[in-house]
Amino acid sequence: MTAVNVRTGKEYWRYEPQDPGAPVDTLGVSERTVVAGYADGRLVGIDLRTGKPLWRADIRHDNNYRVVTLVGGQVVTGAPGAVRAFDERDGRSLWTAKTPKFCPEAIVYVVYVLPDHLSVASVYCMPDVRRDECHLRLGIDNRTGKVLWQQRTEDFKLTVRGDEHTLVAPDPDTPDTDRYNIQLLDVNRQGISPRAALSFGEWDAVASGGGIVLSATGPIDQSEEDHDTLLRAYGTRDGHLAWQLRAPAGQEYGLPEIADGRLYVVRQPFLTDTDTGRRIRADLLVLEAGTGRLLHTLRLPAMTVPDDDRELDVIDIADGAVSISWGDGEGDVLFATD
Repeated sequence: MTAVNVRTGKEYWRYEPQDPGAPVDTLGVSERTVVAGYADGRLVGIDLRTGKPLWRADIRHDNNYRVVTLVGGQVVTGAPGAVRAFDERDGRSLWTAKTPKFCPEAIVYVVYVLPDHLSVASVYCMPDVRRDECHLRLGIDNRTGKVLWQQRTEDFKLTVRGDEHTLVAPDPDTPDTDRYNIQLLDVNRQGISPRAALSFGEWDAVASGGGIVLSATGPIDQSEEDHDTLLRAYGTRDGHLAWQLRAPAGQEYGLPEIADGRLYVVRQPFLTDTDTGRRIRADLLVLEAGTGRLLHTLRLPAMTVPDDDRELDVIDIADGAVSISWGDGEGDVLFATD
């Protein structure tokens, strides 16, 4: 495991465990700590600045897969019949939240920390021979681990956070069709309930934050390959359209990110199979998230189109740098600073 400067590529440190054993399944990172989750159930906390190990914890683990999430100073992960949390700096066990009997093995994919000591965990319940797989949303007191409420939901990937008290997700009771009823959900310690519905009738939320949820929409004519040519922003208090931005003819948008009240998105030419190996130029746009007003345009260096994943996505915004990659994060990565 290595840490490098995002602006210069200079290596800060390299961590090589003395007893590597099973491979690392996943990494969780905060502003201070890296936590490595191993396939055999080990968790190792590492100081982000120095690369020195801080602590180690062992969790019996049967499914040979785990996810760790660092949020609010806690390391949250799944365990047999439970969701567990550890202190990110010293590894102390902080709380254990029991999952329902029909969820004997849970993978915790996403955790949101809300006001009033509430954590909302999106959990995938591993199926056994008697039951089908399912997804749960758990409201947990993040001081004691008490489960305050639970709700069955759609795939965890179909939930985003709108603001401190709002999640955006499909209605799990929507009939089995290609279109969802997209809801704005009020979330607190007492429970979770629909407040309003968004006007787009299918799940295509691609970014959220600061009271905005963003939808990426392709052309009405689907005879060609689908291209995201229209960005629509909705307010998360009432679901009303806040603004929209259409790409110029022959261009499309990659997946955006929202951070610090700004929207970051790459605008690029339409690309198809015939463009593999071609050099293209694209632009990074920085917009005011609440209004859609263009703040900056940065011309990106020419890049070679890969075999697959021909869309340039913003994958991270941190420490004054915007990380951009092809499609799902594989391939060449460009760091556009400032």
